[in-house]
Amino acid sequence: MSTIFSAIDVGQKIVTKELIDILKMKLLWYKTAKVSPVTKGSNSKTVIFRGFNRLALALTPLNEGVSPSGSNMTMNSVTAVLSQYGDFTYITDVAEFLYDRSLIKDASDVLGIQSSETIDTTIMNVVAAGTNVIYGDGTVTTRATVSQKLTTTLVTRDVRFLERNNVEKFEPMPIIGSAYALVTHPDCIYDLRLDTNFISAVNYSSPTPSNDKRGDLFTGELGYWMGARIISTTMSPVYVGAGSAGVNVYGALCYGKGAYAVSEFSGGLKTYIHTGGVQDTSDPLEQRSTVGWKWEGASAILDNNRIVRNEITATLTGTTA
Repeated sequence: MSTIFSAIDVGQKIVTKELIDILKMKLLWYKTAKVSPVTKGSNSKTVIFRGFNRLALALTPLNEGVSPSGSNMTMNSVTAVLSQYGDFTYITDVAEFLYDRSLIKDASDVLGIQSSETIDTTIMNVVAAGTNVIYGDGTVTTRATVSQKLTTTLVTRDVRFLERNNVEKFEPMPIIGSAYALVTHPDCIYDLRLDTNFISAVNYSSPTPSNDKRGDLFTGELGYWMGARIISTTMSPVYVGAGSAGVNVYGALCYGKGAYAVSEFSGGLKTYIHTGGVQDTSDPLEQRSTVGWKWEGASAILDNNRIVRNEITATLTGTTA
């Protein structure tokens, strides 16, 4: 019999809470998205994200007693189709008996990492397909000719693009104020860290919850530079061997609020455990249990003018120290 963790004993309720806490702690692309739930009875797997376009400024003075012609609002719609993801693992009765700690808890740790990385990767793949791209330092025009690294100049250029499009920034932080997010691979962050003017995140946010000036750091956030909060994560685009002379090319995505959205079944991630029992004839000797998770969702870019992707390489691209 399949049972959601929360429907069984207290110990397993703690396990599922830990699994979901792992998910929340590791998610980045989900955290910076505009999230909207899909309620039961929606009758379709196609999600429609809607928003209104800006109106032209009303700069013509009104004539006394004469109504203006007015403006018509125009709507921008983006669609995405919900997909379901999930996995589970077996735990045998022998392993559970011989193991010197809770296999269910350990399985929840492993599945928590898998689920968070799966969800974030599906979102990242959508966001990384935006249409505004700067190849290298802007002097080359294709991925195959990229040989340049992430620099202060590129970060400044990204921020200029977003500000020119009136893209809203993320909420203000102590010291730095409002800012955009720039997400890229640790290999690229290495090159940016060499800039001595880079402001470390520890200088504008304290990890102490009681500190009312601590701010809310994004997952992987390490600092601020030129109007962007810099975030390091391996959950970022890597195009292996795609650059000049076969170097790896990395995507560095800079964006503001409302750039993309995620829609998911209400309740979000579901976690499950199969414990067997008298009603389960598929495992008559109760030799195995399973722990698993399931998520159904979709993501979409709402406005390409709120995202810019840099495609660059890095000084260090290997896995060795």
